[in-house]
Amino acid sequence: MSTAPEPTGEQERTAQLRVVERLAHGHDHHCQRWQLHASREGEPAGSIRLLLLALGLPTFGLAFAISVLTTYGPVVLIRLTDSPSQVGALIGAEGAFALVVPLLAGTLSDRLRGSPARRRFPFVVAGAPLAVAGLALLPLSGSVALAATSVLFFFVGYYLYYPPYRALYADLLPRRWYARAQAGQAVLRGAGLGVALVAGGLLLPVWRPLPFAIAAAAVVATTIALAPLVRLESTREHPLLPYETVSLRRLLLGSGEMRTVAAANALWEFSFSGLKSFVVLYVVRGLGHSPSVASAVIAVVAVAYVAGAPLAGRLADRHGIVPVLRVAALVYGAGLFAAVFPRTLAPLLVGLPFVALAGAIVMTLPPALAFTLAPAGRAGAAAGLLDFSRGLGVVLGPIVVGAAIEAFRGPLASTHGYAAMWPVIGIPVLASLLLLRRLEPRGEAAAVAR
Repeated sequence: MSTAPEPTGEQERTAQLRVVERLAHGHDHHCQRWQLHASREGEPAGSIRLLLLALGLPTFGLAFAISVLTTYGPVVLIRLTDSPSQVGALIGAEGAFALVVPLLAGTLSDRLRGSPARRRFPFVVAGAPLAVAGLALLPLSGSVALAATSVLFFFVGYYLYYPPYRALYADLLPRRWYARAQAGQAVLRGAGLGVALVAGGLLLPVWRPLPFAIAAAAVVATTIALAPLVRLESTREHPLLPYETVSLRRLLLGSGEMRTVAAANALWEFSFSGLKSFVVLYVVRGLGHSPSVASAVIAVVAVAYVAGAPLAGRLADRHGIVPVLRVAALVYGAGLFAAVFPRTLAPLLVGLPFVALAGAIVMTLPPALAFTLAPAGRAGAAAGLLDFSRGLGVVLGPIVVGAAIEAFRGPLASTHGYAAMWPVIGIPVLASLLLLRRLEPRGEAAAVAR
């Protein structure tokens, strides 16, 4: 019977050294997962969780802020004017600035010299104080003119800030992570939306400026959280993407796919902005419930939104961005359109989680699609174009929905005309299916490439 030879002292030392090396490598890998560092090709997503969190925190602050202003701003404005169409026009002014400011901010941030962070941060630093000032002034406004000025400050600051900030995702991450990163960003966006809407409904009766003040503080705090990225970028030897002088005109006119994405995004934002601006008034004035009930309804939407965002990333990784968008837009648009028929809250609550889940997917994936289609080095221009299209929808959504409510006060008297909002915001989502058909071959190719 043969026995294995006894290991020599040298062999024992070699085996021990290998164990120590494996332990050290595992320790380094574990520590690296929880250290803020630049992404590298082939690296697993879990290893840069802190980078994704640092990138995403401003999304929470901005979503909190814009949700408070666009959802509870109308509750403040309706005290200054009794016209829903005028309220819609004041909130829709957001879109007027979205038509110009994000295009300039996004493209100019591409043209600046230096690291990606140094290209984007001047616009972040310039935009944050304006947004904070608008939030602070709006609930204290005693006239329509002062309220309009507050809205102006907020949205100019918001759109100076948002496109360059969003371009940081394309600057710092490989393309194969775009959908997943946007899903993570959408979770934080949904969390900001949900916290703002629920807290706003509870805090507004306590003291009208309180939710607006908290939103302003959230913008400041989450903007400060981006500061470590400046130091991180200064230590990088090689940027992930090559940069070049950007021609926005060439990007828009030379790419039919980008035009299609922009048009579809405008339809989705038209729907979403109309919904945000009047959903609280629909529950409170149309159905006769309290603001607290409206907050509870919106909490259901927020939970579904947060759940739908990571689902959107996983589905896009498996099936492609465009096919997932087509199915989600069909469910979302049909659900919105059907909401015109119920006259009580109970039937709406039955289908609400499913429609909100589909809506979350629709609102999560457009940035990933735009960055996937955009040429390297044009992330800022792509983000600006996406927000330009957003402005087209946002400027028309509240105005058209407000006008429809006034026009149907007689035929839809049981809800004081507010039920008219549902088909007005549902039809554009269904119409976007015609645009998505043009992108499906590219969407399939993108899915295979990932």
